[in-house]
Amino acid sequence: MTLHVHALAGCAPTPLAHYLKALAVLRLVAEQKDNSARGFWKNDVFHLATVLDRNELTRFFLDEYIPTPLVAPWNGGSGFYPKDNKSGFEPMSRADAPRFADYRSAIALARELVGERKERPAGDDKVEMIRRARSAWSGSLLDWLGAALVLTEGKRPLQYPALLGTGGNDGRLDFTNNQMQRLVELFDLDSGAPRAGSDALLEAALFGTSTHGLQSFSVGQFYPGAAGGANASSGFSGSSLVDPWDFVLMLEGAVTLEVAAVRRLDAHGLTQAAAPFAVQSQAEGYASAAPSDESARGEQWMPLWERPASLADVHALFVEGRMQTGRHRARRALDAARAVSLLGVSRSVTAFERFAFAERNGQSNLAVPVGRWRVEPQPRVRLLEEIDQWAGLLRSRSSGNGAPASLAQAAHRIDSAMFNVCRETRPARWAALLEELAAAEDLLVARPRSAVELRLQPLPRLSPDWMVAANDDSAEFRLAAAVASQYAPGDQKRATEQRLGPIRANCLPLEPQHFRRFNANAHGLVQDPAVVWQGRDTVVDLAAIVLRRITDAGRKWHEGFPLRGVVPARLDDVDAFLTGQLDTRRLGRLARGLMALDWRKKDGIEAASVWAWERAELASSAPLFALFRLLYAEPGRDFSLRPDPAPVRLLVGGRLEDAARAALARHGALGLRPKLRHVVGDAGLANRLAAAIAFPISNYDRECLLDQIAKRTRSDGAVAS
Repeated sequence: MTLHVHALAGCAPTPLAHYLKALAVLRLVAEQKDNSARGFWKNDVFHLATVLDRNELTRFFLDEYIPTPLVAPWNGGSGFYPKDNKSGFEPMSRADAPRFADYRSAIALARELVGERKERPAGDDKVEMIRRARSAWSGSLLDWLGAALVLTEGKRPLQYPALLGTGGNDGRLDFTNNQMQRLVELFDLDSGAPRAGSDALLEAALFGTSTHGLQSFSVGQFYPGAAGGANASSGFSGSSLVDPWDFVLMLEGAVTLEVAAVRRLDAHGLTQAAAPFAVQSQAEGYASAAPSDESARGEQWMPLWERPASLADVHALFVEGRMQTGRHRARRALDAARAVSLLGVSRSVTAFERFAFAERNGQSNLAVPVGRWRVEPQPRVRLLEEIDQWAGLLRSRSSGNGAPASLAQAAHRIDSAMFNVCRETRPARWAALLEELAAAEDLLVARPRSAVELRLQPLPRLSPDWMVAANDDSAEFRLAAAVASQYAPGDQKRATEQRLGPIRANCLPLEPQHFRRFNANAHGLVQDPAVVWQGRDTVVDLAAIVLRRITDAGRKWHEGFPLRGVVPARLDDVDAFLTGQLDTRRLGRLARGLMALDWRKKDGIEAASVWAWERAELASSAPLFALFRLLYAEPGRDFSLRPDPAPVRLLVGGRLEDAARAALARHGALGLRPKLRHVVGDAGLANRLAAAIAFPISNYDRECLLDQIAKRTRSDGAVAS
């Protein structure tokens, strides 16, 4: 037996109509002609493996194909009521050809449900009609009913999968009535023979060949490019142009997506019901995303597979129809993206085509393709679980009435950044997510009443793996990690009122007990003078933190400069900062994001910060950096004194020469004989030198810097170089 593999160029992943055509071809061939048929996707084309050659395949659809009866007597416009279009309905109800016998029977059964009604049912009457239909119908007619709507218990007994609108119609367009009209155009209903031109149209629908004879009729949401309207032709607008076979086969394919009973009890509040791979929509993760895209119809992610699959395999895939994030099914588009990244899908799916049911072209609902997601292992995506609750609260509470619009926008940007790390887990993507998280946290500080009223807290402690994920090997990232890793030595042994906390406490008003939650009262966040970070200019902010730490060290009886870093800075990175080569805004936002890491887990931090132990050659700025940085040493060093704020104040004021003289005089009290005699620089360099004091340095680099600026006097009076 010869097996033929047909590349069906007319059946592609997009638009949705062409994807559904692929399902229809596999279903109809397997059910009605060759039950060994298999289908798979390759190079954006659906392939059908069957014993039928090309001529036999086309002759099957032209001469033997038995259409699935699609009727919707609960809809206006379905053909069952006096004012409905009858051009397809009446001929089909009287069709003599054996291939349309099932259709005649289905129309007769539906007419019994309609009875003497002159208008479509509504409310409880509609629910009762559908209950009777579910009890009386069987076979493919019942499959159609299961794909078109969901009947449940409760306040909303009817729910509608977005794929088929609201029970087999899209507004005034009834799919079933239009299906009958297309069949009338393709076949002689008395003999069952194809009409002239049907064969060429079929070739075009299956194999993508060019043809004439396309017709103008409504195609609904399935085929946006053929729907007509503005810019649809060379003029201002154009009519739709559709192959009738496309319409017939797309609805045949939609029957495959029956809503399984196991999912009906787990719809998660989706107004479109628990259809296969259906999730709540999110206007994120694609270039044209806009808030208006987030319609109640949601999204549907259509699976692509590269291994040949039987109809039973495909049916099982859609019956299960779920994507998992941990123990939970995906509810939102972001959950779906994470499930795909974590291989939370089964049955050899290699990718998903994402369709958003969004309003386009006026108020038309269209199935818009918004990107493909490869099923690839991205284990780091599990890190998103650490911010799930925080981001979810920000999203839900900022969307309510009275919440600042800026918070809702920040939540959208975070979702977008989370989408990006699911699609591609490059360090730059994770670093960008950290930046957005930090920006949202800063917004909460800028709106102290909103933070309390919305019951929002700072970011939770993140694991050291975030530093591994976000490490893009840039100087900005390395310096940001060094800044963020700092804390006040010996804080835990002090009384609460004497604690200075980690450097994060200079950026957020945190309660002084554990520095994990906001310090708030009934009026909003507490106005803490220690919080000096403004988020506008990183150089200014770092210098302000240095000055505040020096002031608080004296006020709260801390010895030395009260910041010690888990991760020391590299001196070549410091030189790049001082010479103005870095993106300081990015450095600041990364530092703010990395401050949420749990820096107590030193083993994990040290493993992640491999750059910290690399030796760097001293740059030309090293002596000047050493002159100021060594004045503010960690407690316990023999060259440390109570930190003096005067040199830093002079640097912040742009007075570099005066600051250098003050620093040189101060070094004299340490027993040093400075080599520097003349210091030249502008106000910008002075400001950056003040900020650079916030960079922690290693013991080794400290000794190197000491040798750069001075000769030390030994206790016996000799001078050591």
